[in-house]
Amino acid sequence: MTVAELVEEGISAYTRGDLVAAERRWRQALALVPGDERTLSYLALLGSPPAPSAPAPLREPDPFSPQEPCRREGRATLEEYVPSPWEQEPAEAVPVVISEGEGLDLASVDEQSEVYTLVPRTPPAPAAGRQPHVEVWMRGARELSALGDFTGSLELIERILKLDPAHAEAREYLTHNEATLIAMYESKLGPPGAVPHLAISPEEVTWLSLDHRAGFLLAQIDGTVSYEDLFALSGLPRLDTARILANLLAQGVIR
Repeated sequence: MTVAELVEEGISAYTRGDLVAAERRWRQALALVPGDERTLSYLALLGSPPAPSAPAPLREPDPFSPQEPCRREGRATLEEYVPSPWEQEPAEAVPVVISEGEGLDLASVDEQSEVYTLVPRTPPAPAAGRQPHVEVWMRGARELSALGDFTGSLELIERILKLDPAHAEAREYLTHNEATLIAMYESKLGPPGAVPHLAISPEEVTWLSLDHRAGFLLAQIDGTVSYEDLFALSGLPRLDTARILANLLAQGVIR
């Protein structure tokens, strides 16, 4: 497979929520082209660092080395001992900075001694205008839309708009993807005035694992209500209603 195909499969797996498969595909792409910026950006989306480089080959022992007899006998050599702290240069004393009338200036001590607490005394303010992953998600949404995966593209767009509701390009893709999906689902249903009918018995309906929205729509189908009537009765967005009805039709629940 090419790098582009591996990256696209990783994007599809990511939108399905299969992060393990997504990381595997992106790492395979990175193995083909190490340092590829596009692949690295998707791995950064998972918080996964690039694969470590191979360790350096072991050096053959020198038989004439004065430490070789120690290695053969299992004794530690001078190189393997932990260096003594007395062999190191003396450390500089930590400065004690006293500000007038307030005792120790802890911030100055931290800065000059390079010793910092695990939890900062004052949490840093969030950087203005920065939203994590938005550009990566937007790139994935464009690619999925171009591949015809409008559902996957729409999922990424919805994530972007949760973080940045004013993202202009995301809103354009939202409108485009929703209109395309509605047209696709409605084409499977037939004319808006067509009347659906139950294709199974009422007893079999009770065995279906339907959510409350699908159950409500199914309860309205009595042989007289048209698809357009169901869109008006559902109280759901047209895309959700069209998706539920298309799924019921594909499962053979209605005809």
